[in-house]
Amino acid sequence: MITYPFEAPPAPGDATRIAEGVLWLRIPLPMPNLDHVNIYALDEGDSWSVIDTGLDTGACRKAWQAALDGPLAGKPVRRVILTHHHPDHVGLAGWFVSTGAELWTTRTAWLFARMLRL
Repeated sequence: MITYPFEAPPAPGDATRIAEGVLWLRIPLPMPNLDHVNIYALDEGDSWSVIDTGLDTGACRKAWQAALDGPLAGKPVRRVILTHHHPDHVGLAGWFVSTGAELWTTRTAWLFARMLRL
């Protein structure tokens, strides 16, 4: 049996503190069987690092903007760490980079994501 440490996941635009300096966010996806991607925000003191980004869709951007205005408010995202090349994990990486974030991922993940995008 699977047990979960939290009664409910965070709503889009909200966050759950899972450890000191670590927030859990869920960004909605437009697919029925895979309706979200889990995102983690790491408190870096004067900024945030985020792990994965969600798809580049209006709903994902809206959820991110709510998170940036809400639980992440006051500090910019300065680093985006991508776990792998799937579009639901890398889709908004360019959006964050355009605001000044640094992109961290493996060369293979970046090349494969770039190939998929092209």
